Amino acid sequence: MKRYWPAELAAQALRREDVTAMFGLLGGHINPIQDFAYRTGIEIFQVRHEQAAVHAADGYARVTGRPGVAFATAGPGMTNTVTAMHMAYGAHSPVVLLLGGHKLREEGRDTAQEADAQSVLASVTKSFRRVTMPEQADLFIKQAFREAMTYPYGPVAIEFPVDTFNFEPIAATDQLGYVDRGAPVGRPPRSAGDAEGVAKAFRILSEAERPVVIGGDGVHWDGAAEELQRFVERFAVPTNLRRHARGAIPESHPLAVPSAVRKGVLADADAVMLLGLHLNYFEGFGDWKSDARFIQVSRHPSDVGVNLPTDVEITGDVRSVLGQLNALAQDLPARGSTPWSTEVGARTAAWREQRDAETEKHRDPERRIHPTVFSEELCAALPQGMPVVLDSFTASGYVVQHIDPVQTGQVMDAGLSAAFGHGVGMAIGASVGRGYTPVVSVLGDGGAGLGGGDIETAVRYGVPAVFIVYNNSALCGGLEKYAYGEDYAVLGPNARGGFDVTRDMPYEKMWELIGCHAELVTAPGELPAALERALASGRTAVVNVLSDRDATPGLYETHHARDMFWHLPADEVQAPARSRHHEQLYERFHDGRKLAEDLLGGEG
Repeated sequence: MKRYWPAELAAQALRREDVTAMFGLLGGHINPIQDFAYRTGIEIFQVRHEQAAVHAADGYARVTGRPGVAFATAGPGMTNTVTAMHMAYGAHSPVVLLLGGHKLREEGRDTAQEADAQSVLASVTKSFRRVTMPEQADLFIKQAFREAMTYPYGPVAIEFPVDTFNFEPIAATDQLGYVDRGAPVGRPPRSAGDAEGVAKAFRILSEAERPVVIGGDGVHWDGAAEELQRFVERFAVPTNLRRHARGAIPESHPLAVPSAVRKGVLADADAVMLLGLHLNYFEGFGDWKSDARFIQVSRHPSDVGVNLPTDVEITGDVRSVLGQLNALAQDLPARGSTPWSTEVGARTAAWREQRDAETEKHRDPERRIHPTVFSEELCAALPQGMPVVLDSFTASGYVVQHIDPVQTGQVMDAGLSAAFGHGVGMAIGASVGRGYTPVVSVLGDGGAGLGGGDIETAVRYGVPAVFIVYNNSALCGGLEKYAYGEDYAVLGPNARGGFDVTRDMPYEKMWELIGCHAELVTAPGELPAALERALASGRTAVVNVLSDRDATPGLYETHHARDMFWHLPADEVQAPARSRHHEQLYERFHDGRKLAEDLLGGEG
């Protein structure tokens, strides 16, 4: 009977799961599986850092809806994946991470690259398996893919100690639970909601005068866009779409509600249906000021916000539940517009007019490009449906206000991780997942610095990603004038440039040397043509946009940023931060007490 190296059998198991691409970085402990993956015909992408490998697998998963596969060696290779696994975990992205492991026979003896991978990755994975016998590999690989695709989706990891897979050959039939054929993992089966609950939700929405729909990531993962558009148009329901759900109906649709308008709309609504929306930090944990009747729909009960007073809770995939609601409404006439939808549309139009006026105010040909102008020009020039990865601390918040996605999953970012450095790897994976079609990734100085080494990876493999660097020469835009003072004086004599980086880094020249198409943008009006040339080149491209150093992200003015500034001395901090955070937000969150009174021990 023919015998195989266990790593070869593991690679065959990956092929049976329809794995066609893997992203990783070689290392002695993972090389057996990596090498046989090459030999089975899987497309292998060798990156410069394991973090980029997982980001690429994450991007691949987000655009395909199938598990993305990454690999890394033991010890430092494994630890280098943690940030990216954390990002995938927060985004519910189905990633399968294959890890080399130190030798079982040498465990506890300070062997090379020894580490307890399960403990390190425990909080950022849905499941972790360590293969201690070569016969377990096929079984554990099949289980890993199915666990990643069990809703809520998420990253999983399997560790392969190298002496388990490079010690002696075994027969294929020796594997536990082995079958010589089998179907690859598919999407979870569609599951309709409880008929009684759906009927009650239908009644609430039918009787409501001011209904609202808020769609979350579940709209994307459940493929619910078509059913959602049918529903909201029949009922004329104003609809706010969040994160991966954006694009299920175009942002230019008359029923689309921008997130900047949502707060007031939500406060006035009398019925709100949440579709696949996880009530996390981005949603204020659902602690909303609203007297509306709430309906929550999700494929899994863990996505339901139990702190939100809810009239109807439906467990089912979003597409099926919307299909049930549409079936109940099929004999009813479409509402067309209503006074409520007209009113919300007017609020949206007013916000857009204000946004556009603000953009024009900052369009000054004599100054560096402001982030709102950058975003308007970028989004106007993007081809329809172009995937966009956001990895810029300052620019991202402006881009999301201007972009008009037309399909779910089109806009990708760090999500709850709020990290940076993912823009390069994620763009590579997204492009590969879409058949090497172009992807635009917006980087900041931080993202370019942390992940920029893998632009070479994109060049090496011919990935036509366009990396647009919003270059404001800082890690956090505008902090000098907003809070810290000239030369970051609040930090004292050892500030040494504070949070700035080298001024006007020539990013386009750095990567032009290795074959990138390069563009430099120095003034408003230049970006659209530069982007057009970059996309037309068909190559990996870098567009370096020299930007306004003093422009700040909108985050600074929100209560979410209060902890960034309260500790700064009120008599030294700059006026914008002092006024907003020391004099306004501190008192609001401390029962009217002034910050000075608390610091001096006074009574408020």
